[in-house]
Amino acid sequence: MTTGAGRRVLLLQGPSNDFFALLGDALAARGAQAFHLALCPGDALMRRGRRARWWRGAPDEWPAWIAAHLAAEGITDLVLLGDHRPRHGPAMIAARAGGVRVHHAELGLLRPGRLSLEPDGPGAWFPRSADGIRRLAARARGAGGPDGPCAAAPAGFAAYAGMDVAWNMANVLAAWALFPGYERHQLWHPLAEYAGWAWKAARAGRDRRQGAALLAAWGLDRADAPRAPVFVLLLQLRGDAQIRARGPDADLRVTLRRVVADFSANAPPDARLLIKTHPMDNALTPWRRIAKRAAGAAADRAEVVDRVPLAPLIAGAVGVVTVNSGAGLEALAAGRPVKALGRAVWDVPGLCHPGPLAGFWHDPAPPDMALVADMLIALDWACHVPGAFDGPAAREGASAMAARILAPPRLMPPRGAGCGPRGDRPPIGPPPP
Repeated sequence: MTTGAGRRVLLLQGPSNDFFALLGDALAARGAQAFHLALCPGDALMRRGRRARWWRGAPDEWPAWIAAHLAAEGITDLVLLGDHRPRHGPAMIAARAGGVRVHHAELGLLRPGRLSLEPDGPGAWFPRSADGIRRLAARARGAGGPDGPCAAAPAGFAAYAGMDVAWNMANVLAAWALFPGYERHQLWHPLAEYAGWAWKAARAGRDRRQGAALLAAWGLDRADAPRAPVFVLLLQLRGDAQIRARGPDADLRVTLRRVVADFSANAPPDARLLIKTHPMDNALTPWRRIAKRAAGAAADRAEVVDRVPLAPLIAGAVGVVTVNSGAGLEALAAGRPVKALGRAVWDVPGLCHPGPLAGFWHDPAPPDMALVADMLIALDWACHVPGAFDGPAAREGASAMAARILAPPRLMPPRGAGCGPRGDRPPIGPPPP
């Protein structure tokens, strides 16, 4: 077992459940000292009796306070989820300045059964060249390869929703009194989001029937069905930091308009565009209306679907477009050409289409499958641990994550600035009128 002697680990906000409480226990079991810092009532609630210091100051006091706190407590490691949450960005800056190791936790890109844990933020230290990926894959194979997914099943939706509601409602009801400086990181107010989910559940049957009918009409329900060329656009969540901070636009609606307008202007006249919403989309954004308006004369060749399986869409697509969704990796693994619009860690020459989106509709570049295999092994070995944030696999995930935090890093910091998925927003083209 990796020893944590001498390591002092500060846990900021994690997922909206008790996973970080379990992670603190797993770190302590390995000899490290785990410190919990609650930034809102939900954090305090989900620590489930673990001693946590409450920070209740004003937002402008936080940068200086967290820098002083890291130094005073002798913190060696900082763990958090969401590098663009209001308190997390300044905390990461202070940690780097003070020589504190930063560990960013998130759902794994290679799901199910995996969590990601990366130094210094999502993709910050991962190689961004084909040669770098090949070297990392060789190291992974030499070390015995990745651990792979966990065996335990994740929690059902009811268990996940129960924790999420408890965390959010604690903040809605008590933040004003207990944590007056608290700022939500979510795009939507929790009550609005829950209303959207209720509406989505009420129309679930209709959405499935409509999606199945469209797949059949476009020949995507059978591998041998004749079909016109179909491109698939995979939407993400509007509130996801991968969109708001690492996408071509801070608002996914703008990106959708640009992609659909580009398809309408540049795609072959027989091509079709199928836009798939994210499974966790809250139904508060009128994606179909936005897409139809942006498509103009091509409106009959662009459709939006919800609650349809991803595999047949990828299998039947001549090309897949996404900002930086992990589903892009599924498309690459299936050998489909992929155009990444954001700063995806897997958007490197040899994997994704290198040219403008306008050319992708006519000549999508297929991936180098040997490089795809190296990418999957390197990413899994360097950035993933087995487990889940909730359900029976949560303890396994906490144990594996604690071991990885305390172990020597598998990635080395990049040389110079501009490495990793940071920098200016990549261009798509001019916004539609």
